Amino acid sequence: MKRKPIRRIKKRRSNAGAWLLLLACAIVGGGVWLLSQTVLRPTATLAYGEMSSTHPAEAVIIRAEHMFDAENTANLTYFADEGVLVERGTQIAQVYAPGYSQTEITKLNKTQGDIKKQLLSLLSESYADSQLQRLDAAIESVTRQIRAVVQMRAAGNMLNLKRQLERAMSDKQNYLRQKYPNDSRLEKLYSDEKAQRKRIESWTVPYIADRQGIVSYYTDGYEKALTTDSAPNMTAADIRSVLARTPPEITAAERALSPVCRLVEPRGFYITLISQDKNWHPADGSVCKVSAAVLGDTVFDATVLSSARSGGDLVVRMYVDADVRPVLDIRQATVAVGEPPVYGIRIPVNALYTQDGQMGVVADVNGGVFVPSAVLARDTQWAIIRPDQEGALYEGMRVRRF
Repeated sequence: MKRKPIRRIKKRRSNAGAWLLLLACAIVGGGVWLLSQTVLRPTATLAYGEMSSTHPAEAVIIRAEHMFDAENTANLTYFADEGVLVERGTQIAQVYAPGYSQTEITKLNKTQGDIKKQLLSLLSESYADSQLQRLDAAIESVTRQIRAVVQMRAAGNMLNLKRQLERAMSDKQNYLRQKYPNDSRLEKLYSDEKAQRKRIESWTVPYIADRQGIVSYYTDGYEKALTTDSAPNMTAADIRSVLARTPPEITAAERALSPVCRLVEPRGFYITLISQDKNWHPADGSVCKVSAAVLGDTVFDATVLSSARSGGDLVVRMYVDADVRPVLDIRQATVAVGEPPVYGIRIPVNALYTQDGQMGVVADVNGGVFVPSAVLARDTQWAIIRPDQEGALYEGMRVRRF
């Protein structure tokens, strides 16, 4: 008798364990997410603080200066010293035009020599003259002062001394003319001298100061291109052109002129800067400290007029209300600009957030609230901000970091 094979009963497998495992993973994942969005979310606590920073830049100096030019000059005579402050109406220089000859001066000198000889002849025939002695003493006194200054035995203004000597000599000459009014030879020599002076003057053009200013005979060719009117509108390309010493464009008429001198307003000048410092955000109206090696220990307070970014370049336009003498002959320099300390809410830079083109921070409340804020200062690590709405941020509040 054959045995029937024993049938094994198949047990149904249950999926309950897998579902339980999946549910457990979901719970754990949700817990981790919830934890990351609460306890583990990177945040920063707001606190008040201040920042100050220094930024390197390349600077172009622009002064208020007036140029004196001459066409086809043959010779120049200077009446004002380099760097001296002159008033309106002061003769600065005299230009001798083409056609002028040194022979004219030689003739004048000879006539003046003949006048001197005739006067000496007349004086030898007359009695001692106390007035003439006083005039001679005045001339000798000024002459001694000039000699002492030249030999560096005394300090003095050579231009003023020269004027004093000319005045003393003129006083003596006028006195002698009055003393001998009837000498025909002397009168003839005086007439020849006057005529010769007029001939010389016909070849000369005087340059008279039309305003108060500092005289300088050193020019660089940018005086007409860089003006106080153009300073506020200089672009990055304009500044780089000057830094590269690229000659400005001039007309054919301007090329025919030769610079005589410039008259610089004694106070106030512009500084236009270019910098690649991405952390520099100058505020219009703020006052910065500007220093440079070429200026030595001199530090200027410069007011920011405007600033703009062009690609990677930051262009800053400033005005300095100070004596122009330290930068009288400086056109460009590498400078350091120190910004004044800025006080406000201090946050890490990575807490800054941009939404719809507006800069601000995200307050870690109610699931995250964006608070528009102005960035007053920043560097690579920290920033000082001010909320657009007063009271929207306060010390101790937490903001998100990104």
